[in-house]
Amino acid sequence: MAKDLRYAALLDIYGGVLTDKQRDMLELYYNEDLSLSEIAETAGISRQGVRDSIKRGEETLSELESKIGVIETLEKYKRLLADVTEGCNSIISDCRSYTTTKNVIEKLEKIKSEIAKGVE
Repeated sequence: MAKDLRYAALLDIYGGVLTDKQRDMLELYYNEDLSLSEIAETAGISRQGVRDSIKRGEETLSELESKIGVIETLEKYKRLLADVTEGCNSIISDCRSYTTTKNVIEKLEKIKSEIAKGVE
């Protein structure tokens, strides 16, 4: 079973809607990087039981993301900020190559700085 680390992010966002068992299994599998066998031993259930619980949890997380789209929205937001930053860089470059007021450059640098803070 190959790990799709996207589920770690989904777990952080939507983990509260999972059953305690599913959330615990996913936490151990994705965040603690335990194997199915290690989780099974810790939980006192079969490896197959762990796998089934993780699969059901993953399905729930995927369904929630497809309906709500928090991660998709965050990715769009990051792309938008990258585009705005690129635009600011272009304007700054143009302003430096021409005789433009220093004030415009300072304002654009401030915009870039605020965007960088917001993305962190």
